[in-house]
Amino acid sequence: MLDFQKLSAQYQQALLRQVVPFWLKHSLDVQCGGYFDGLTATGGAIDGDKSVIVQAQQTWAFSWLYNTFDGQTAWLDHARHGAMFLSQSAHDDQNQYYAQLDRRGRPVAASADFTPDAYILMAYVQLFRATAEDEWEMLAKQIFSSAHQRRGISLQAHALSPEKYRQTRHLAEALAFLKATMAMQPLLDEESWKQATDAIVLEILQEFVDRRTDTLREYILPDGGFLNTPEGRRLNVGLTFQAANYLLDLHTETDRAKHAGTGVVNRKVVSQVVAWCQQMCEQGWDETSAGLNQYIDFKGQPIVFPESQQKWAWVHAEALSALLKCYYHTNNADCLKWFKRIHDYTFQYFPDPKATGWHLVIDSQGQPLIMAKAIPTVGCYSLIRCLTETAKLLLSCEPLKATPQPGRSRITLNS
Repeated sequence: MLDFQKLSAQYQQALLRQVVPFWLKHSLDVQCGGYFDGLTATGGAIDGDKSVIVQAQQTWAFSWLYNTFDGQTAWLDHARHGAMFLSQSAHDDQNQYYAQLDRRGRPVAASADFTPDAYILMAYVQLFRATAEDEWEMLAKQIFSSAHQRRGISLQAHALSPEKYRQTRHLAEALAFLKATMAMQPLLDEESWKQATDAIVLEILQEFVDRRTDTLREYILPDGGFLNTPEGRRLNVGLTFQAANYLLDLHTETDRAKHAGTGVVNRKVVSQVVAWCQQMCEQGWDETSAGLNQYIDFKGQPIVFPESQQKWAWVHAEALSALLKCYYHTNNADCLKWFKRIHDYTFQYFPDPKATGWHLVIDSQGQPLIMAKAIPTVGCYSLIRCLTETAKLLLSCEPLKATPQPGRSRITLNS
């Protein structure tokens, strides 16, 4: 049996002595606002543009960290620095958000979907919770109302009137919108929040899930149809674990709020999520060199993506958090077995023994693949969120002796 308290201390140490200090010390762009998207292995800034999504994720992460732990002023100041940059530069006059900015905050690229809106909304909600400043609440409500309406119109238009060329929908956008909708709970009336949340959950479960195989697809056609291409068959290991995390968080929240049995994420969906996680472990685990691969072809055809066998820290962090939540809700021993296996691999290879921070991605020999700990597509979001969740949840897992009963809250983590 695992020593849950000892493991919790290990996760807290990794979070508070390795990961958080690295970002606090190195990512702030004091001169131009926001954060550097690219950081070397030693924390040096890599000049370049700024992803609105990654900027918002870091703002959210430090606001959420402040709200979740005994908040440190430095965390809140760090988050506010990012929020000010976003509020000043990330949108046009019609409050539509860009995908990319240059270092000074000038627009570089428009957004192709609503993922930037979702993460900025999440960041503003957390900052409002931390500061009680009306500005952030107002901005969050504006974004939610606008993005919710525009996204619905866009989905309907693409489904009814296909473009001349093939269009696809990506799981990451739906997950970001789910997380953003969950975050809006304290700012909406109960019925409005429930309707919005149920709608996005049903979208994920009914359109992104292949009903024949019960697998969560990364790419789908606008109407939810199957795309028989390498991308369409691809299962994204990290995003599947992230989906599991969000859906289990929602299950916990509805239980805690005494809505058990009335929401979309019921015990049947929890069992479905557990099955996804087990599939990702069994098919995604590299039996030759260990660690989780990035992608799986759910029809068993050869993977054609050269990066598929790279081992990413964020994927393993999402897996650890999701598997522990699966165990917590179901007492499934296989989930705990996989948690231990992935934990051992993660803590052997990803923490940098020579400096603060974790390696971003490693090769099959366990060596850093690139000499950077942040790039424009991957920042600190999953590491901070998942290490925090895992550290807290481990303390609640130790007394588990039987399968938790429906309608009973076991842990409360701020969304």
